[in-house]
Amino acid sequence: MKTNKLFPNGFECWAETHFEIASYISRMSGDGGTIDFVDNMGGTGAVYELAEEWTDEFEELNKYRDDSDGDWFDKIESFCNSKNKPNNTNQ
Repeated sequence: MKTNKLFPNGFECWAETHFEIASYISRMSGDGGTIDFVDNMGGTGAVYELAEEWTDEFEELNKYRDDSDGDWFDKIESFCNSKNKPNNTNQ
């Protein structure tokens, strides 16, 4: 379990991003990509960790983001697609 987690954009923003990433993971389960690899190798607990890792990474990459352009959901989808490549074992 991680301690002293940093939330570069605040906890509320992190929680919203985590929800969207967890939703993506749920939708894409079974497509043969990284999500399935992680699930097959480590089970549900590993998928939970994957969602947290991707959320942390996305939030850091988008530190101090400006959502005024309205493309936040597109950015998350694009980020997740780039992470969930078929046969991609890099997390």
